[in-house]
Amino acid sequence: MQIVQVVKNYGLVGGMEEYVYRLAEELSLKGVFVTVLCERKFGKASDCVQVVELGSHRKPHWISHFRFSAKVNRWLQQNPKQNRIVHSHERQSSHQVSTFHTTPFNFNRKRSLLHRFSPRHLLFERLEKREIVGFEVKAVVPVSSNLGHMLKIKHPYARERITPPIHPGVALDGLNNVIRKTVPIDGGIIGFMGKEWERKGLGQAISIWRELKKERPKLAIRIAGVSSDEIIHLFGKNEHDYEVLGLIKDKEGFFRSIDLLLHPAKKEAFGMVVSEAMTSGVPVLCSTECGAAELVDEDFGIQLPFSASIKEWYAAASAILKDSYPKKTFSRPWYQVATEYLKIYKNNLS
Repeated sequence: MQIVQVVKNYGLVGGMEEYVYRLAEELSLKGVFVTVLCERKFGKASDCVQVVELGSHRKPHWISHFRFSAKVNRWLQQNPKQNRIVHSHERQSSHQVSTFHTTPFNFNRKRSLLHRFSPRHLLFERLEKREIVGFEVKAVVPVSSNLGHMLKIKHPYARERITPPIHPGVALDGLNNVIRKTVPIDGGIIGFMGKEWERKGLGQAISIWRELKKERPKLAIRIAGVSSDEIIHLFGKNEHDYEVLGLIKDKEGFFRSIDLLLHPAKKEAFGMVVSEAMTSGVPVLCSTECGAAELVDEDFGIQLPFSASIKEWYAAASAILKDSYPKKTFSRPWYQVATEYLKIYKNNLS
């Protein structure tokens, strides 16, 4: 069996990209011959994974998707093989399996007349539709149940192709034993991580922190994944006890340094930071709009609708900080993700 993974950027440069990278590595360890078709490779790949760089394209972003798709199709036509499954993570057309990592385009948004006739919007809708209902497509895999539900609403004609979700794995070293941690009654550190900070709810997280400081005057907030210049305007001149780390390489160190992860995302297909925090023994308070929320039970934290009031968010965060966590360990190894995909490949190999 040969598996061709399709992704624009191959390497540990983002959530979707890590998903593809870890999956390709684990499949190769299971004896599967894996080829990755990408625009560009970042970092070193395993010798067991063949990486083919097809070249990048200048912006605009929406046109580059179409051009990349054409290059992928040409390569597949020039390199025909039997017993091959093409697994796309992008908006492609010549694949049997597709994994969806993002919410459907314009989902639940009221489209203006301008959007209805926008070349950019029309192309994105076309690319998304063919990714799901292309002639060769046999399985569409969402990364969360939330996302699968959205896809079924927007594309009801493809319901039979949409599989149960396959959640991302976690590459961080987890806890071997449950060692409960108690937070000082007047302080502690809450954390937030996310490059797309506005969509992931940083403004909401700061409001929750401000409410909590009324009862915990020494409580700090530590923010990773975004530069200080982008968000400094969110803080008042007289505010302190906040730290903006920017992009970080040591995720494990970040999680070890915080007592609670806040992730009140407005819309999030999954949210790997949630499962990474739980693996690291950090309790989580996240929105139900976050795909990973389905993994968060009372042993790992609390989930609330994004629309809940700040008082409700504050009360939930306060309850977590007054309790002691973790209550049990969380683990989702990437080899398990690869095993789940192997079942899909074998079921759909023609």
